[in-house]
Amino acid sequence: MTALAAAQVDPSMLSSQQRRAVNLIKLHRLYRRPNGYGKPPASVSLDIVRSLLALGLVRLDTSGMSCPVLTGSGLNLHAVMEQRARKRT
Repeated sequence: MTALAAAQVDPSMLSSQQRRAVNLIKLHRLYRRPNGYGKPPASVSLDIVRSLLALGLVRLDTSGMSCPVLTGSGLNLHAVMEQRARKRT
């Protein structure tokens, strides 16, 4: 049931921090640090990663060091976000 809910997430329902985190996770490999992932300015807090995990948009890749990776639903969401951004310009 979680996968079904994650497939239906609309980018407008996410906070700006969550949308920024999806973009950063797609573009960068963010490794674990105290209180989050990544290095400034490309950093994401633990709370945001946990909320994306709960939505099923991200999974933690544990091969080697722990880092968040977009799931299939997360990749679909990112594609929708990019299309809407291109549509606005």
